[in-house]
Amino acid sequence: MSGALAGFALLAVPAVAQSIPGMGSIPGMGGMGGGGMGGIAGSMLPSLASSSTGNIAGVLSYCVQNNVLSGGNTSSVLESLTTKQGVTSTGDYAAGQQGQLQTGGGNSFSLSSLAAPLKQKLCSMVLSRAQSLL
Repeated sequence: MSGALAGFALLAVPAVAQSIPGMGSIPGMGGMGGGGMGGIAGSMLPSLASSSTGNIAGVLSYCVQNNVLSGGNTSSVLESLTTKQGVTSTGDYAAGQQGQLQTGGGNSFSLSSLAAPLKQKLCSMVLSRAQSLL
């Protein structure tokens, strides 16, 4: 019986972490087993749903400048996004370039304090979001 309770507790922890306001679920993060960043650590990355286009572009620029993301696709997405009218002229863009992801309600999340694997995952999420904004 105690084994069943322990199993339930392991399944419940990520669900609780994902229900915290401002924290989103991350596709492909999977369960808590195996390698990678599954479980609680992956669930603690913020949601990008409330981030403005300017902030997403700024954070993507931060990710490129700090060598977290690279490659032709990343550069072309960044260029396409920053050439859109008004994207780079906002304070949201400037905050993003400093590594501040704005998560809505006046809240922000600093990428500078993240460990490398989580920073990589968040930058990849930002790239995906940027592609969807084109």
